[in-house]
Amino acid sequence: MNIDLARAVAEDYFNGGHPLDRPREVAMHAFRDGYVAWVREPEAGDPSVLPDSAGGGCIVIDGATGEIAIRPLLSPETVAEQWPGRSPR
Repeated sequence: MNIDLARAVAEDYFNGGHPLDRPREVAMHAFRDGYVAWVREPEAGDPSVLPDSAGGGCIVIDGATGEIAIRPLLSPETVAEQWPGRSPR
């Protein structure tokens, strides 16, 4: 799986049920075993205004199989470091 295919998978995952006229921007981080993807939230202009959502998660797309795993929203480097690798079936 390459980064373009991984981005398409991530955009479909995060935008699948979202209105087409307001797609969410997906950020990607490539690492040895795959890709970490998450929704990039817009920068808050006013710190006194609450964000549209609180918390969140990210996904890891396995580079060998394309399988998706949901992970907590930590830094992408931390998520990549904690990735156990491909699970034998």
